[in-house]
Amino acid sequence: MSWRQPLWFVVLLSLLIVGLMASWHIHERLHYSYDVWYDVYDIGEHIDHYGPRNKYIHGLSDLNKSEHVQLFKQISDAVHAGGKGLAEIQFTDQFGKTKALLHESEIVHLQDVANLIDKLNLAGVVALLIALVGLIILRLQKVRPHWNAQLGIFVGLLILVGVIILIVGPTSVFYQLHEWIFPDNHQWFFYYQESLMSTMMKAPVLFGGIAATLAGLGLLIYALLLLLLMRRFKY
Repeated sequence: MSWRQPLWFVVLLSLLIVGLMASWHIHERLHYSYDVWYDVYDIGEHIDHYGPRNKYIHGLSDLNKSEHVQLFKQISDAVHAGGKGLAEIQFTDQFGKTKALLHESEIVHLQDVANLIDKLNLAGVVALLIALVGLIILRLQKVRPHWNAQLGIFVGLLILVGVIILIVGPTSVFYQLHEWIFPDNHQWFFYYQESLMSTMMKAPVLFGGIAATLAGLGLLIYALLLLLLMRRFKY
């Protein structure tokens, strides 16, 4: 069996990862459009309901939307900076008292998220390098991909993943991934009454919306990359 078409598969898979990571970084720059999702998912009402019931810290419900959005942006910036600044995120309640937003278990979890993001960024760089080296080799070899077969495999894989998620359930998939990814002795599930972080994010509801737009944009970027390749590899 020729190595050329399998190499094309590796290149196309690497470009898919590149597309998803590019989408991730666009979402990061936009702070995951939290201000938009805030209204879509009625997060303000959610905070008003669960904020006063928090076991550890009170006063989040005293803040308005712009202040909630700013707190989310600080969390987003911190997890994309290796976790730096998580413990310093604070807010001031209606009585003028300044409080930390996150307690220790939340900080530990968000540090785990920051570590995961660092690994994903590295994976994105590796995928980009693999794609570039593979394309150079294939260009020099003047090897055109068997588009029907290659795209058929990718569409089939995407459909399979989609079916599995629908059968198992997005929430179950979300929780299972957490169990696989994060350390066993680190808390990652937080009830709203014990976590302002989870309350602010209306977890996992917010993550569903973000995942959908992130995947959608990632696939769009991937499709554009494929169109570019089709133009370049015509022979």
